[in-house]
Amino acid sequence: MPTVHINGKWLRQPFTGVQRYSDEIAKNLTNAQGFRFVLHVPKGASAPEWADKATMTTRVAPVSGLLFEQFYLPVVSRGGLLLTFGGTAPLIKRRQLVTFHDATPFRFPATYTKLFVAFYFVAYFILSRTALIVMTVSEFSRGELAEVLRTSPRRFMVVPCAANGLSEIEPNKPDLEWRTGSYLVVGTYALHKNLVGPVRALSDSGRTAVVVGAAADDRVYSSVSATFGPGVTIAKRLTDAELAWLYRNARALVFPSLYEGFGLPVLEAQTMRCPVVASTAASIPEVAGDGALYFEPEAPEDLLKQLDELESSDSVVDGLVDRALGNAARFSWETSAERIVEWLHAQ
Repeated sequence: MPTVHINGKWLRQPFTGVQRYSDEIAKNLTNAQGFRFVLHVPKGASAPEWADKATMTTRVAPVSGLLFEQFYLPVVSRGGLLLTFGGTAPLIKRRQLVTFHDATPFRFPATYTKLFVAFYFVAYFILSRTALIVMTVSEFSRGELAEVLRTSPRRFMVVPCAANGLSEIEPNKPDLEWRTGSYLVVGTYALHKNLVGPVRALSDSGRTAVVVGAAADDRVYSSVSATFGPGVTIAKRLTDAELAWLYRNARALVFPSLYEGFGLPVLEAQTMRCPVVASTAASIPEVAGDGALYFEPEAPEDLLKQLDELESSDSVVDGLVDRALGNAARFSWETSAERIVEWLHAQ
């Protein structure tokens, strides 16, 4: 039975979209037959409960960080196949699958520190040429990464995100100021998330909003400051149960991003029957399909026009939600994991 190694570095990282992707993909891989999976956990992290299966062995490393990824993993996976589901991977390993979620650091370098951009470009450039295959999450990202890294789109396998697990979580009201009829906005202060103009437009129009995740990481992002105006509550990061409550109770999700490799909040909102008003940029139309109202992200007046349309009648909302549920059904973590299993069988 072939042994397949999994880079568990995400288990020691803050849990964001990339880490959720890694966790869900790895969890669903454990259902595959015909392989023996070994999950390598960096020092200081704990193995997830789902790893306790007959098809998976867990090994806790004596190191973490770059030592874990660049030195420990190539040694313990020698002769075997290594899977990494986000970010960088061992540069000297060749029998591996690596995952690049998007080309954001290269398309919006001012959003990040120069050191971060330089490190990621060198790592991605090397890995895109030496790994057996590179996964990404959308056709949009496939094209972007191929162009930036100057390699063939055939080097990339598209394995999308999903949100089908969120609806199984019992919602829990977050401890924040909530006004009935408020809009939900999800994003960080990163420049490409484009929060300031659209949120200010919401506030200036007399609408209320809750902004989730509006916190910059000083280790990565350049310093950004913004004042959104009255009627806007900053929630920062929440539990999945609290986020589920917001999706269930918000008038709509407003997603104004300029650049996304996928745009998971759009799919999460659709799954939770939350109407979506989203940017026309990047991968967002590919993911949201016909289950969203769209606006030009740098035209706040266009956003307000779509909100007026949404608020005009219940039939507009009902039709949008029905289309959104149909669109979201295209994606599931099980289906995404099956694509990787098919690739594994071909090796």
